[in-house]
Amino acid sequence: MFLKRIDVTGFKSFADHTEIAFSPGITAVVGPNGSGKSNIADAIRWVLGEQSARTLRGAKMEDVIFAGSESRRPINYCEVSLTLDNVDRHLGVVFDEVTVTRRMYRSGESEYLINKQPCRLKDIAELFMDSGLGRESYSIIGQGKIDEMLSTRAEDRRGAFEDAAGIVKFKFRKREAQRRLTETDQNITRVDDILDELERQAGPLEAEANRARAFQELQEEHRALDIGLLVSDIEEQTERWKQAQAAALQAGENRDAVRLALADVEQSLSTWRRNLENHRQSAELLQRQHVEAIERRERLQGELALHQERAKSGSATIEDREKQLSSLAEERAELQADLERVLLRQNEIAGQMERKQGELEAAAHAVDPGVKARLEADIARLNEEYIELHHHSAGFRNEIKMAEEYLAQDSQKHDRLSAERVRFAADEERLVQELGQWQEEVEVRKSELQELTRQIEELSTTQTKQAEAEAASVAAIHHAESETASLVSRLELLTELENGYDGYALGAKTVLQAASKDRLTGIHGPIAGLIQVQKAHEVAIETALGGALQNIVVDHEAAGRAAIDLLKQRHAGRATFLPLSVVRSRLLQSTERSKLQGQPGVVGIASDLVDCDSQYRQVVEHLLGNVVVTDNLVHANQAAKILNYRVRIVSLEGDVVSPGGAMTGGSISRKGPGLLGRSRERHEVERLIGERRERVAALRERQQELRQSIEQTVEKQRQSSVRMNEIRAGLESARSRTQDATNRVESVRDRLQTLDWEISELTVGHKSWEERLKTARQGLADVLLAIEKTEKSLAETRRILAERETSLSEAQDALTAIRVEMATFMQEQSTVEQQIADLRTRIHRLARRQQQLEQEIRELDASRETELRAADEAAQTLIEVETDVDELEQKTTVVRQEVQQMESDVAELEQTVRRRQQELTNAEEQVHRAEVAEQRIDVDLKHALNRMGEAHKMTYEWARQHHRLTVPAAGARQRAEQLQRQMNQMGQVHLGAIEEWERLSERLQFLTRERLDLRQAEEQLQSVIAELDEEMSKRFYETFEAIRQEFRVSFRVLFGGGKADLTLTDPEDLLETGIEVVAQPPGKKLQNLNLLSGGERALTAMALLFAILRVRPVPFCVLDEVEAALDEANVGRFAQQLRTFSDETQFIVVTHRRGTMEEADALYGVTMQESGVSALIGVRLEDQGFDPDMETA
Repeated sequence: MFLKRIDVTGFKSFADHTEIAFSPGITAVVGPNGSGKSNIADAIRWVLGEQSARTLRGAKMEDVIFAGSESRRPINYCEVSLTLDNVDRHLGVVFDEVTVTRRMYRSGESEYLINKQPCRLKDIAELFMDSGLGRESYSIIGQGKIDEMLSTRAEDRRGAFEDAAGIVKFKFRKREAQRRLTETDQNITRVDDILDELERQAGPLEAEANRARAFQELQEEHRALDIGLLVSDIEEQTERWKQAQAAALQAGENRDAVRLALADVEQSLSTWRRNLENHRQSAELLQRQHVEAIERRERLQGELALHQERAKSGSATIEDREKQLSSLAEERAELQADLERVLLRQNEIAGQMERKQGELEAAAHAVDPGVKARLEADIARLNEEYIELHHHSAGFRNEIKMAEEYLAQDSQKHDRLSAERVRFAADEERLVQELGQWQEEVEVRKSELQELTRQIEELSTTQTKQAEAEAASVAAIHHAESETASLVSRLELLTELENGYDGYALGAKTVLQAASKDRLTGIHGPIAGLIQVQKAHEVAIETALGGALQNIVVDHEAAGRAAIDLLKQRHAGRATFLPLSVVRSRLLQSTERSKLQGQPGVVGIASDLVDCDSQYRQVVEHLLGNVVVTDNLVHANQAAKILNYRVRIVSLEGDVVSPGGAMTGGSISRKGPGLLGRSRERHEVERLIGERRERVAALRERQQELRQSIEQTVEKQRQSSVRMNEIRAGLESARSRTQDATNRVESVRDRLQTLDWEISELTVGHKSWEERLKTARQGLADVLLAIEKTEKSLAETRRILAERETSLSEAQDALTAIRVEMATFMQEQSTVEQQIADLRTRIHRLARRQQQLEQEIRELDASRETELRAADEAAQTLIEVETDVDELEQKTTVVRQEVQQMESDVAELEQTVRRRQQELTNAEEQVHRAEVAEQRIDVDLKHALNRMGEAHKMTYEWARQHHRLTVPAAGARQRAEQLQRQMNQMGQVHLGAIEEWERLSERLQFLTRERLDLRQAEEQLQSVIAELDEEMSKRFYETFEAIRQEFRVSFRVLFGGGKADLTLTDPEDLLETGIEVVAQPPGKKLQNLNLLSGGERALTAMALLFAILRVRPVPFCVLDEVEAALDEANVGRFAQQLRTFSDETQFIVVTHRRGTMEEADALYGVTMQESGVSALIGVRLEDQGFDPDMETA
């Protein structure tokens, strides 16, 4: 097996998909520091399951995802795939090629795949287990990890040896077996505990089951009689219910008719409201469109004025430029005329000089040669010099005159332009100040507009919230009114039940009804109506009183006797009476009270938990003064025990511990409040009705306040809209003035720029003329000195010539005169040439300025045309907008009138709805009264039917067919009472004991078998663990000895001598012993590993690594700069060892060292041509002429 390929996408600095192909042998990965070459080793470690971000040189696992660079955005996931050649089935799977993939998203989710099939991290770990590969194996040695092989504790160093010994899988199996053994021990303990408990329960439960079977026989007979009696009662109540139902049906039909009428009116109202809301929205939409049209009109007016002003400003600027252009044209024409005049003069001088030249040649021929010729030659030379000097003198004088004239003109023009610039600069300062004021005005208007817009938005939000609040208030009012109506109906029902003494026995009901009709005197009422109890204590007090709730309190014994006589006369049953004159309190003794103090769960004495009028206190204490109330049955048992079972104790749940220790309890079936709860509920309902009515009044007041607030908000919105229109108009005006001021500032600045250019040109020309003037004056002075000297030499020569040849005087004079004239013409010709050059320079300068002005005029004219076209478009659009404003204003007026009319119609419909609602309320009250009567009967009937179903688990129809009474009802009731007494004498009977005993017996048998199975499993697991320990010890020791021998050899090879050894820290415990490394480099004493140099430690660790690889070769090994601390000689030894092992192990080496690269079969270069993104360059060294001197830094 070997590593064929790595595919990396988005992992650390490898942003793009990168495929790295490997072949057997040695592959070196090189590159500059920081290029990302070590990320390849990290990618291999990561895909093999590494879970530590620190090991991967990161702070958190998300750091392995490409985080972006200066030119790239971060990506959201990374993926690394490792493809292995598995033809030799090294991994133990049937595939020739195995690809392991790990993918991670920035959200933290991870995926693992084997051959593109999803799997778990555990599956990958098991795949590579005992293969020499894995994230913690010796097949991946990262930066700094080579030294850790020596630096870690001896106990931690054994991991590589275990991997080499192939016992990792055995350790995994042992841990699994130990875990299962622990679970088995726990299960055995748990089963033993359960069996002990069940065996203790078995004896009492069997006796209880036998007693329950006897109780069931009595219960079945009693049940048959009870079913027959229920059938008789149901038949009687069914007939009464049918009559009440017919009355309720008629009332319901009347109510439905009213409800339909109300629905029609409400439907019409809803339709009108929707139409009204649509018209309101249309009005608001038209109003907004009208305001927007007005704003657009004002904006267009401002734009029109702005375009017109810009066009006007452009025309003025063009006119100014045209004036400048005309002035320049005139000046250029004048200069051109001057140039033509000077050129004409130049031609005249040339003709004259040609004629004089002929005369000069004729005069020269007239002179005799010889001495005269020599003297004349001297004179001629001096004359020529003299004429030349006069020529230069004339030129310098003309230059001085011309320079002085031009300097005077430039000074005047400079003064004029400077004065004009000062004036325009003052205009600029004034206009800039004016522009700043208008810009400030624009900002103020903008700020006001923003603030007003915010206020309008807040008002709109407020209006929406107020409308929602109003709607919620209306809904709350309807809900509260509905609740009030329901509570009123409930109150009427409770009052009717109380007035009719519903739920009371016939005797008590007869006496109370007679007393209400004044047929009996001295009757105060039943106990249930004379006391008040908190809801939490109701069940306990009702249980404690039981039937005594219907006992009737009377003034004296005579009143009681009169009531009893009435019952006898009417054959109306029996009742119990409590005369206030003779009834006395029955209270707990003080010693019993003191025993209860501080006892947990004791709520109090029952009589203390009851509120009543003072005159009835003795009656309450008579009934409840010796009854104790606790929170639950457990505390009731404890209290009974403390009081020696002499006092009756009742729990809040209704359980009872009677004197003597008997307990009564279970579930209580309550379909509604009892006699005590009914009175309390009536008071509670009356209180709730008052609260609901107060809430309705408060909600209606709140609704009125909300309506007023909405009206105020709407008015504020209208005022704000008007103010906004004013501010927008002011803003547009300020913007127009700002633009006008801006245009004027730009025009002034353009003129200032032109003046600055002209002044600059004048300054440059002025300096040039000053320099020329200075040069001319200096030249003139020099020429004058030379002329004076030449005149002296010429005079002397002439004197000599006059003395020697007087005859030649006249000829010589003539010749001299001609030459002087020639010199004069030459001087004038030079002056004319200079004037021509100056005139042409000035004409060229004016022509260039004319071109600039013509270009400015063309640009200004184009801008003016653009502004004029924009002004025309704005004017046309303004006409259309004016039309829209008028149309929208008319439509808005019409829609507002329609809204007002619809609001009036909606108000009338709302009045009709309220009237119909009142009719519906009246009809519903009639229905409610009929339904209450029906429900009262229905409750009794359902109670009987429910009792049939709950108590006897059968339907009424089935019972009527199979359980009719075969004896008169009276006899059946007597027999049922007799059976009930017999069952009561049996006391508490646990009927479930029969089934519980059967289940307990079956469970005892099952758990006994289960305990036996667990014991056998425990023995098997212990045997497996012992076998695994023996096998692991054997393999570890054999592998350790083999690595020990190879380590000695590898150490000597790498060091060129020396000694090294491996020892066990605890030879007696091969499963836990640590491993010590002993090293003695050649020429040194045996010393602690920590005292070795960095290179020596690295070589020692490499020797250990090569020893492990010799004993247990791995398919491939990744080494990340492990030889960094070695010198060149040791790097060579290291590289030779790599070559030696490369036949069995494929090496991927991240390196900087030349010696390692020389041994490599393939070389990959990692670069960062793009900042932050690694790229790969690969080459097969056996196919290329590789120069190892390309060592990277």
